[in-house]
Amino acid sequence: MLDLLASSASSSHISSFKKEIILKSFKITSISPFNLEVILKRFTDTTLDKQVSRESSTSVLSGSDWRKLDRLLLCYKINGLKEALLVRKKYKKKTKLRKAAKLCKEKIAEEKRVAREAAKVAREKERAEKAAERARERKACDAAKALQSAQKGKRKASQPSTQSNKRQKRVVDAVVTADASGAASAAPTKTTRRGRNVKLPSRYQ
Repeated sequence: MLDLLASSASSSHISSFKKEIILKSFKITSISPFNLEVILKRFTDTTLDKQVSRESSTSVLSGSDWRKLDRLLLCYKINGLKEALLVRKKYKKKTKLRKAAKLCKEKIAEEKRVAREAAKVAREKERAEKAAERARERKACDAAKALQSAQKGKRKASQPSTQSNKRQKRVVDAVVTADASGAASAAPTKTTRRGRNVKLPSRYQ
């Protein structure tokens, strides 16, 4: 394999692709011979070095202090998320309240509109009833006037006949009175022993 790599390289790279150099690089990286522990140790040491460098960078805080800070930051993060959720819920609640208030206003406006229409219909009905009542009263008044006019005409027509009847009655009464006075004067008068005139009743005349 190494011979193949060395033979395939160009003449300019032959100096860098030497067998000793390649084997040394493989050994350093633990590729050949393969050693898993060396690779894991390198990564583990790096993580530990970072933690140690973090702890050693501040002489005041220890590892437990850093853990407390982590928990504190986590609590702040949780509280922030809770507050954000609460704000979101409040926003949704306000949105619902706005929608409910809008619906309530629309309902009130609709009820007012219906009430105005009903009042308008009632006013028109009352106005029509008053107009009909005035028309009936006017009609009754016209009928009463017509009846009075007819009665006056009848009275005027009956007055001449009544006057003629009165005149005829007066003439008859005058004739009867004259006849009675003539008959009374024609009857003989009687006197008593002392010379007084005695008027006899009509049934004895």
